Amino acid sequence: MDTSPSKQYPVKKRVKIHPNTVTVKYTSHYPQPGEEEYEGTSEDNDSFVEDNPKRRLLSDGRSKGRSFFGTIDIPSQTTQKSEATKSEPGQGFIEGSIFQSKKTWAVLFGSALAHGCVALITRLASDRSKVPSLELIFIRSILQVFSVLVVCYYQEDPFGPKGHRLRLFFYGVCNVISITCAYTSFSIVPPSNGTTLWRATTTVFSAILAFLLVDERMACVDVITVLSSVLGVCLVMIPNIVDEESSLLNIWKEAFGYTMTVMAGLTTALSMIVYRSIKDNVSMWTALFTFGWTGTLWGASTMFFLQEPIIPLNGESWSYLMGICLCSTVAFLGVYYALSKFHPALVSTVQHLEIVIAMVLQLLVLRIFPSVYDMIGGAIIIISVFFLACYKLSWKKLKRQDYQEILDSSIK
Repeated sequence: MDTSPSKQYPVKKRVKIHPNTVTVKYTSHYPQPGEEEYEGTSEDNDSFVEDNPKRRLLSDGRSKGRSFFGTIDIPSQTTQKSEATKSEPGQGFIEGSIFQSKKTWAVLFGSALAHGCVALITRLASDRSKVPSLELIFIRSILQVFSVLVVCYYQEDPFGPKGHRLRLFFYGVCNVISITCAYTSFSIVPPSNGTTLWRATTTVFSAILAFLLVDERMACVDVITVLSSVLGVCLVMIPNIVDEESSLLNIWKEAFGYTMTVMAGLTTALSMIVYRSIKDNVSMWTALFTFGWTGTLWGASTMFFLQEPIIPLNGESWSYLMGICLCSTVAFLGVYYALSKFHPALVSTVQHLEIVIAMVLQLLVLRIFPSVYDMIGGAIIIISVFFLACYKLSWKKLKRQDYQEILDSSIK
């Protein structure tokens, strides 16, 4: 027996006569929701879709909607029901977001610890091995070139995807210039003062350039914590600069050294902004390889003309070099992992802990006691950074509680 809709419901035929043509229209009445015959019609239509594979594919294709950025998938009712039975709505997403935030902060603190170790080892290397700065950059860059193995393992283009290679190359050039200016300034001014000024200027320039170049703003709480941390850095740096006794010639020499440090901070901030703009298309391993091969070319072409390279002969010097390369690579990966998730100024602010860690390590290894200003500035840095971390993590939890209250509410 034929149970198609055309047989179940009466079909009305309407004929319209025109002088040249005759138009025939067929209309039919189908039951609406709430009527007695509506249930049977929906069951017949569902069975027809299940029996017809082409109709099923067509219905699956219509389950995609349009959004402002392209097509989006609209989940079917059966999928929604199965997901609802597996877990509470949004619970897994919120838990994953909080876990990723904690992981990012742990990586940031680890990179600050690695930076603090670099500061101590660099001081030991400069005092005992006398390795020039450009040679140190060359050795460090050669080891970082081996990151191409990780890039090839993930089947990525070592020189970046097409359309982003120019900015990636510009990023590598900025990084090489920043590290060259920083290491050169360390041979003119005390490394502790140079490192402190480098971190402070990087934070300030990253906040300014992020606003001017990519229109990325910070919340009021972030601005306050960044400024307080910069204040702590200044308390550590300025008294040490003022207390230096030098002649008129040395004043000009130190002024040049601090100018190089400011240039290092500016180019470091610029490289962070450039990577921030291509982070969705370029991984941190590709960025590390770019830094490695540009630094290798720059070091090989300049260290024989601008400085007199030496060959370390003892194992102690090579251990310092390997320690600098390893710790700087770990710190680099940690910073650029966090940079893909946080504002550049916030990432740079957390790295201010490097100053405090370097103080503690110098006290333990070199028996150099910090001054009163160092301790006050270090305390301000610690309070600012940990307040920022606690605020960000508690803000995530508050968002989770608000979302859970909405889910539990009787008003839907």
